[in-house]
Amino acid sequence: MALIILVSMKAWAGLLAVLVVLSILSFAQTAQSQQYTTATVTSLLTGTQPSTVAVGTETMTMTAVQSSPIFSAPVTIPGTHGVCGIYFQQAFNASAGQTLTGNLTASTKVDLYVMTQSAFQAWSHQVVAGGTCTPASPVLSQLDTTSYNFTTPLPSGGRYQIVVNNLSQSTVTAHLTASLSTTQPALTTTIIYSTTMLEIIQTIMQNSTGTIQSSSGSTSDTLPMAAGIIIIIIIGVAAYFMKSRRSPKK
Repeated sequence: MALIILVSMKAWAGLLAVLVVLSILSFAQTAQSQQYTTATVTSLLTGTQPSTVAVGTETMTMTAVQSSPIFSAPVTIPGTHGVCGIYFQQAFNASAGQTLTGNLTASTKVDLYVMTQSAFQAWSHQVVAGGTCTPASPVLSQLDTTSYNFTTPLPSGGRYQIVVNNLSQSTVTAHLTASLSTTQPALTTTIIYSTTMLEIIQTIMQNSTGTIQSSSGSTSDTLPMAAGIIIIIIIGVAAYFMKSRRSPKK
């Protein structure tokens, strides 16, 4: 009888071992059922950068200056023994609205005049006749100078004279520079620009790897559960059987 019980217990133990092995294999299958997958994730990156665009045009009136030379050279004026001196003259023609500009340097003091042609003729006749040495109504006059910069608008168009007069008894070396300038309006078109911040959107593609578990209804999930239930039932039956064997008969 004891031999039968021992054999039965060994059989139950072997069956229990088989069920344990099946449960372990089931769990291994569950672990192996996990799958790996690669997914592509798209994200948007937003940034800004300055952008310059033309927003319109603007027309402005500006003045343009045109210059034409009259004279530029050194001159030598002998000393005088008379009353009104000895002079150097330079004639030029001008238009209405023009401006006379120039520079005079001299080794000894001289008189500088700018006058109309008619005023010059009247003054030169007076000098010859021994009259007054000062011209009437000059456009420009600078007396007793060795250096002088001049700019004077001309009252009208016509012929003019530049006169450098030496009243000393010494020879004078002078340098005269003169030019006519004309100011004219000019239209200038300017493009107006505006700088703004431009929004930039960039698309970035990224790869990521993740783990996906098997579904709850698969065989790999139900097999360990069934094996566990069977083990519990067998253990319960074995325990009942052993208890009944050990209980004394009445």
